[in-house]
Amino acid sequence: MVPTGAKSVGFQLGDDEGGERTSMQVGLFSSTQSGRQTVIDTLCKEGVFKPNPNKTEAAGADAVDIDIESGIATKAVKATEKLGTLFGVFLPCMQNILGVILFLRLPFITAQAGCIQATAVVMICVISTVLTGLSLSAIATNGKIQAGGPYYVISRNLGVEIGGALGILFYLGTTIAASMYVLGAVEAFQTGFDMKDQFFFDTQIESLILMLCISSVVFIGVKYVNMSSTVFLAVVFLSIFCLSLGVILFKADSFDGQLSSADRVNNDNIGSNYQPDPDTGQEVSFFSLLALFYPSVTGIMAGSNRSAVLADPGRSIPTGTLGAIGCTTFIYIFTIWLFGTSLANETLMNDKLIVTAVTYPHEIIVKIGIIMSCIGAGLQSMTGAPRLLAAIAEDDSIPFLRPFAPANPSDEPSRALWLTWFIASLPVLAGNLDFITPIITLFFLLMYAGVNFSCFILSILKAPGFRPSFKYFHWSTSLFGTVWCIGLGLVISWYVTLVAMFLFMLLYLYIRTQGAVKDWGDALRGLRYGIARDELLALAVKDNFHAKNWRPQMLVLVDIDENGNPLKPSLISFVGQLKKGRGLTMVASIFKGDVLDPETCERARDAYAILKLHMKEEEVPGFVEVIPTNAPMSEAVWGAAIHSGLGPLSPNAVLMAWPDGASGKRAEEFVTTLKGLTNLNKAIFLMKGGETHPCVDDRVTEGGTIDVWWVVHDGGLLLLTPFLLSRHKVWRAGAKVRLFAVLTDAKENPLQVQKALQKHLADVRIEASVTTVDLSDTSIAGDMRQVYSKTADMQARRELLRNLDNPSTLSQAAGRHAEPSSHKTIAEVFSGMGMGLSQRAIANESDIAKSPIQAAEVKEARTKYNAKNLDEARMTTAVAFNKLVLKHSKDAKLVVTNLPLMRSVEYATDFVGYVETMLEGVDNAVMIRGAGKEVVTTYG
Repeated sequence: MVPTGAKSVGFQLGDDEGGERTSMQVGLFSSTQSGRQTVIDTLCKEGVFKPNPNKTEAAGADAVDIDIESGIATKAVKATEKLGTLFGVFLPCMQNILGVILFLRLPFITAQAGCIQATAVVMICVISTVLTGLSLSAIATNGKIQAGGPYYVISRNLGVEIGGALGILFYLGTTIAASMYVLGAVEAFQTGFDMKDQFFFDTQIESLILMLCISSVVFIGVKYVNMSSTVFLAVVFLSIFCLSLGVILFKADSFDGQLSSADRVNNDNIGSNYQPDPDTGQEVSFFSLLALFYPSVTGIMAGSNRSAVLADPGRSIPTGTLGAIGCTTFIYIFTIWLFGTSLANETLMNDKLIVTAVTYPHEIIVKIGIIMSCIGAGLQSMTGAPRLLAAIAEDDSIPFLRPFAPANPSDEPSRALWLTWFIASLPVLAGNLDFITPIITLFFLLMYAGVNFSCFILSILKAPGFRPSFKYFHWSTSLFGTVWCIGLGLVISWYVTLVAMFLFMLLYLYIRTQGAVKDWGDALRGLRYGIARDELLALAVKDNFHAKNWRPQMLVLVDIDENGNPLKPSLISFVGQLKKGRGLTMVASIFKGDVLDPETCERARDAYAILKLHMKEEEVPGFVEVIPTNAPMSEAVWGAAIHSGLGPLSPNAVLMAWPDGASGKRAEEFVTTLKGLTNLNKAIFLMKGGETHPCVDDRVTEGGTIDVWWVVHDGGLLLLTPFLLSRHKVWRAGAKVRLFAVLTDAKENPLQVQKALQKHLADVRIEASVTTVDLSDTSIAGDMRQVYSKTADMQARRELLRNLDNPSTLSQAAGRHAEPSSHKTIAEVFSGMGMGLSQRAIANESDIAKSPIQAAEVKEARTKYNAKNLDEARMTTAVAFNKLVLKHSKDAKLVVTNLPLMRSVEYATDFVGYVETMLEGVDNAVMIRGAGKEVVTTYG
């Protein structure tokens, strides 16, 4: 019995012993998650199982081949109709390689370069195709090549961006090749039948008419193109045979054709004789001849594009492709030496249709043969180019091509065809194929370089999925092929190559900015994986980063509502504005839930998607994790801090939201969490407020400030954070950084501290104004740092707390207990405190802000925030600090200050009340407690 929503498919497993066909019904259950496949689905696609003929709509119908990559069903050829090497690869490649250049330009190239250099031209071009053929054979025998040919190869191996960019260039090259063939056919017609210069722009007009006719034939039906391809190829072979026989007979003085005995000069073209082109007047060089000849060696992809219909692709593609390259190379070199050693140089130079003059038995054979060859090649180009464009459009990586994707994959790409007709009609207006061959050459060279580079990447990575049946290749040949193709393009025309590369970069950046994400298993992902693995292992050799290389590896803990939206999006905005630090960002949300509950997991998946959207909106690169747990929240946070990241890319800082109005168990759990993170040596960032914190679309205007209230030095995070913020586009235009140095001892000289800080800021290349403020009559220094050792007993700690209100007692107590050097006050670090400095002279209230604290204010604060157990001295400190902050930083866009110490002998509500009092009335504040590691250095 098949459940509702499932489909029942009959599968034929084979013959039983009695010869009867055995079939079985298999229920394929529809998965609740998209992208899931049953084993039967996969085996069916791979061809292990075949659909039962009794279950098909029509017996004897063609099998349906499923493209595993795209899920597109395409008609496949019956097993009995699979093609072999000759008809499947060799002849299609021969038809695409041989063409107009052989008949109309190869004798001219021979006259200009001579037989020796012309042979070198052929060999240089052929080297690129041989190397590309080896790489192509390896890739093609590693799996089926679907629609798009070389585009499919590169996009699936080098990624959607590179594949899409090169695919467009290859499409343009194939389209312009159709223009070249049309111009060749018109030139052969006009020259061979004396129809040239019959009216103004006759070449252009006749070319446009022929281009329209070719496009119309393709539009009517591709089957007519395929039916005629064999005829066209036969005519080409016949023409080559007739002209070769004619030259041999002419050389033997047995046949004159349309020539005279004066044209019969032996070995007149061995050396070069470069002269301006008699038709265009352009100067001719060895490299310009390379550009002119190169289109005649393209077309090697024809066989690999048919891998799905080949009986043995692993044997047919390499054999047929390389065989076609070898045969056409022999024809080219044979033609060069045959014409070069038989005819006069002047005859070859001035008559580009010389092949018809020596054709045996009659010139009409080659005249018609050239025209039919060009028309046949033009039909092939106009058939292939629209399908290439449709394949790119169907991948949906380039938005502006979407209208050219067929509504149904089995439909003909009509819109792509007429766009191709329009583009191909433009180059024919040049009126001469010599003007457009360099463009075709460079576009093909870039595509061939991409194919070679794809094979190189796959080979060098030694990926388990790269298992080609063709073994006669090496990563070095692929790399050499890549360099050879690019180098050939540069020597042919460096400026056209640079223009082509510029177009490639524009297309690459466009596709990348469109955010196209395709899971094609491309080799570049494997390359990135290999590099990341090696670099992670290299980074793991040393446990700590030097201050020059320190980056904020931030774990952002975001609370979410029932719908998965972050309760405080400003946390994501803030961490996004730190991305100039080039650190790694990990956004995590932890909520109560059971992972065994499907609804909880579904909520986690929804929250994951929503958080990804928020990160994308705030332009935050990084990773997201949503964690349902039944464990205490503090333990879940510690686990996330410990297990997030990988090796040296684990988080070194944690950003959380301050729990406004927390009390009771909530306050206790929060403070416990902070203590654990401190013990884990994680820097802590706490954002208080944040409702008006600017997002990525906001811009802080002139006059906006980031105010840093610096009490103790804990590694420089208080300086580095505002510096990174100030480099982001939100803050860069108008925000200024102001540093308020808090003096904590009556002996500290404010002027000397100010100068020392200004010098330090100059040394670390951070721009900020410096102001000193006085809180020496408070316990602020002790509140911000640990002043006792971990081995001190509880009684000593309590005694120390009681003495915090007396600076002299505090100094004595601090002297009896070890103090970490990483949490010294600002004066102790930057002005040499304790080294014989003179007593300070307090100038006035504008230089050092002091104001008396009323007992009523302290009592009101303790009652408001339920900090009943907090001693009066500490609450006095919090009130005094708050009054100074409101006086100087009331209008600041962001206040950054030290996070007070979480003491083990202190009630959680007292700590929360202390912090709430410190920053009451401040809209946006970030409190930071460093891990004690230096993150700012003066070294270059």
